[in-house]
Amino acid sequence: MRGIFAGLGTALLVVGLAIGSSAAAWAQDGLQRFEKELKPQLELKSFTYKTGTAVGTSGFVLTDVVAVVPADAATGDKERTVKIEKIAVDELDFDRLKKDAKDDEAPRFAKLKFEGRTGDDEVNAALAPYGVPKVPVDIALDYRIDGKEKVLTLKTLEVSLRGQGKLTLALVVDGISDKSSAMDDGRLRTASLTIDDTGLIAKALPAIAKEENTEAQEIVATALMTIAGFSTIQGPPTLKALDAVASFIGDWKAPKGPLALGLKPTTKAGMEDLDKIMKPNALVDLFGFSATYPGTTPGAAKAGPGK
Repeated sequence: MRGIFAGLGTALLVVGLAIGSSAAAWAQDGLQRFEKELKPQLELKSFTYKTGTAVGTSGFVLTDVVAVVPADAATGDKERTVKIEKIAVDELDFDRLKKDAKDDEAPRFAKLKFEGRTGDDEVNAALAPYGVPKVPVDIALDYRIDGKEKVLTLKTLEVSLRGQGKLTLALVVDGISDKSSAMDDGRLRTASLTIDDTGLIAKALPAIAKEENTEAQEIVATALMTIAGFSTIQGPPTLKALDAVASFIGDWKAPKGPLALGLKPTTKAGMEDLDKIMKPNALVDLFGFSATYPGTTPGAAKAGPGK
């Protein structure tokens, strides 16, 4: 489960989610707990904010945050500055994030947003070689683990590059305990992924193609040919979903809206069934795959790059 926090990268690390808790935490509001338990644990040269407000006993709101990461080998021996317009934490499992917490006791819940993250660190520079401008990044995370029922519910994991694109993931996984960080026994119940591209792919794909000594259109054509080949043995429900995917890929220069993908496997479906995905209609009948896109062209999946 801690992998969820790692996956958010420096944007979440900078506020130090691996922090300590105090025995008297129940008597403090969320901002006091942040000041006393979280802030002292930050491995930063400095961490300041303009205003701070409590949200109950386990939440807080900070505005105009400035964090200075000390120079070390990981930062190229240079200090890095990260700025965040607003950090809004509705609730956070302080008790499971204490310094001496057991490794197998995963944080049971978190609901937070980072709005307007900018900086001169590696996160902001990562997309520069692909022609993507340095724009504010917004991140939202909302999840809960029901330890008794062993269910992980990720309501939202959203990463948005303002004016460029946004990815939104949600899922429910059975068999996940709050006493273990391993997900080997997890079984997907439902999942959804929405890709809302407003310019990111058009900028990044040509640069990626150049690195591979090819053209962006050739990458697109290869993807569409693969879908076309897969479509030859599929029935109407599967083709309808694949039409949406193929149409979105074909519109990579200027998508006509978001692509929404979904999975809802049958109770009998598991990772061991992935080898069945090439069978006719298994993608829909066994794994519950769905896809919608406002610019869908009927027949796009079978048409390939020549549609």
